[in-house]
Amino acid sequence: MIDTYRDWDAAYLLGALPAAERREFEDHLSGCAACRSSVAELAGIPGLLARVPLSELEPIEEAPQDLLPRLVGAARRHRVRVRALTGGIVLAAAAAAVAVTLILPQLTSNPAEPAAELTLSQVVPSTLSAEVQLVGHAWGTSIDMTCSYGGGYGQGAATYALYVTDTSGKETQLATWTAEPGRTVEPSGTTSLALKDIRSVDVRAMADGTILLAGSP
Repeated sequence: MIDTYRDWDAAYLLGALPAAERREFEDHLSGCAACRSSVAELAGIPGLLARVPLSELEPIEEAPQDLLPRLVGAARRHRVRVRALTGGIVLAAAAAAVAVTLILPQLTSNPAEPAAELTLSQVVPSTLSAEVQLVGHAWGTSIDMTCSYGGGYGQGAATYALYVTDTSGKETQLATWTAEPGRTVEPSGTTSLALKDIRSVDVRAMADGTILLAGSP
């Protein structure tokens, strides 16, 4: 794991990397088993965070500048504890260790799958348009979207959300953003779901949950 990229995993999964650095990190992942393993361990975090009800969150005027590094550090400390616990279990159960040894290389060495690209269709008439790229990885799927606002849904700035629905019908929120009419934004998100298990992708208005755009890979 190159030091330059060792703290990019959490930012990548949370959609906090700029587009250029996101592509750079994905190129790096194809040749770094340590970073692929790190991303795989954290892949479920965005989905867990999305389950927290907005009503339970306390608003803050401005996020501390060191918030992301602190979150990354906490995640890494958690991984160390998990690895230590796993090590004890492996020593106690050699057969389980053999099974893990056989499965782990498949999780950490598989290259990214071909990307699925789609243009989302309007569900309700609006001036929104969006194109989505989904890329399958050993740990799940990364989703990059370009969303343009010709006029706007409602008046002024509005908040939107990116959702995926799996083949069982379960919906997961991956990202939220606020934009004004006439702007183009590029939200991104990640999910532990395999690309083949994603039934649809959609954009919703956070104010009332209305599905504005949707499409299937």
